[in-house]
Amino acid sequence: MNIARDQENKKDIGLQMNENGKIEVYLKVGIAIYNSGEYHAAHGAWERCWLKLEKESRDKLFLQGLIQFTAIIYHSTNENWKGMRGLVESSLVYLDGMPEIYRGVDIGSIRECLIEMKKDVKAFSQENIPTINYEGGKMELEDLEIESAFVAAEVIADEIEVYEYDIIKEAISYVKEGLEEKKYKKIEQLIVTFVKDPGLRGMAYEQIRNRMGRIRENRKDIKKLFG
Repeated sequence: MNIARDQENKKDIGLQMNENGKIEVYLKVGIAIYNSGEYHAAHGAWERCWLKLEKESRDKLFLQGLIQFTAIIYHSTNENWKGMRGLVESSLVYLDGMPEIYRGVDIGSIRECLIEMKKDVKAFSQENIPTINYEGGKMELEDLEIESAFVAAEVIADEIEVYEYDIIKEAISYVKEGLEEKKYKKIEQLIVTFVKDPGLRGMAYEQIRNRMGRIRENRKDIKKLFG
């Protein structure tokens, strides 16, 4: 992940939404990515929002607890017991005092999982990795609406190294500019596939990359003609 670029990206995604709207979008995106099994990437959505929140606010503590929880789960997949131990206690501290359900998230079950881990991290089994439930059910990538899917696409491209973030960001910009005229509809469909179908993600990315390459070339040719 490009840290300098990431700091800038975290300033601009979703600035048109009110604070509650932003948190809800980032929250759902992170949960859906986590529930798809991309535990390391999941924190990317929450961190983008977390950085903007007021220090010591309940929402900031809540997101910090989730970020650390997903880091713990990621460490468990690599049997990094030391990394797990270092975060279990602090994650519990961040989530301490939160109601059982906060912003639609089942915090109670997350705390229960952390308490079990605290007893013996090495006893934690991959089969016990919990779903993060949102509004009483499992939030999945398929459930994301189009604006949330755009945020998810940027997070996935930024956090998973095989994809180029700038290509996805540029594709989303073109789609947003042409939404009313339904221009770039195929690119929009490919972005949705990139997010919602991990099995076809690589194919969708390659098609997005090829289409953006052609758009760039066409723009260069037009600039030469009329430049």
